[in-house]
Amino acid sequence: MERIAPATVDDVTRQLDRAAPEPLHDQISSAFRKFIVSGRWPPHTRLPSEPELASTLNVARGTVRRAIRTLTEDGLLIQHQGRGTFVSPPQLSQTFAQEIISSAEALDREGIRYETSVLDQTLETASDRIATQLQLGSNDRVVAIRRVRSVDGAPMYALDNYVVAHRCPGLEATDLTTRPLFTVLEEDYHVVVDGIQRTFQAQIATPVVGELLRIEPGSPVLYLEQVSYDEASRPIEYSDVWIRGDRLRLSAWLRR
Repeated sequence: MERIAPATVDDVTRQLDRAAPEPLHDQISSAFRKFIVSGRWPPHTRLPSEPELASTLNVARGTVRRAIRTLTEDGLLIQHQGRGTFVSPPQLSQTFAQEIISSAEALDREGIRYETSVLDQTLETASDRIATQLQLGSNDRVVAIRRVRSVDGAPMYALDNYVVAHRCPGLEATDLTTRPLFTVLEEDYHVVVDGIQRTFQAQIATPVVGELLRIEPGSPVLYLEQVSYDEASRPIEYSDVWIRGDRLRLSAWLRR
């Protein structure tokens, strides 16, 4: 793992103007930002500790902390408890909310290479919560699928999907590592997803979600609850999706 050399931080020290009206923490964050955006500090590079930075820059530790907090809030730095502060990997940007498109289809459209790992794919009786969402009886079954979708080896999405089982016989044995679920529903079962209800919510990662996304529990995640409907407006699929808040931003283009 690459670590920022003290000599590089010395460059920042020489740039500081202690007589300028701009606060020192803003000057430091601006200088660090230039190094990150220019690629001089590449993704995953570890910064020196706060005491080391404060000593090298000849400023108070609180000044360093404020500069780092600014860059962390802007998504340029990421802090891992017990490990240190790192340059964040580049964020992906996806148009995700204004059309019927899955995360896999959005990645395909952008030409982004990804991998899908299927962790569980079983036939089970729907829980009360899932049965309510899918308008099923208490004994009806669903195909429960847990997957993780990764970009550049880093998990980006954790997905729990529940599909009405009697509409898609044999889905529990279908390979979902190479084809999006919506594509399988349409091509193999002639079920067209014609409408989707999506709800987004900011959450913190539970221990389970943290393990799936390889982030610390308590880290910010974007939670997506989704119900998919067929052409007859019948619910066919329900999903819980957790998206890494430090690696992805969602955008929408809307017209009045």
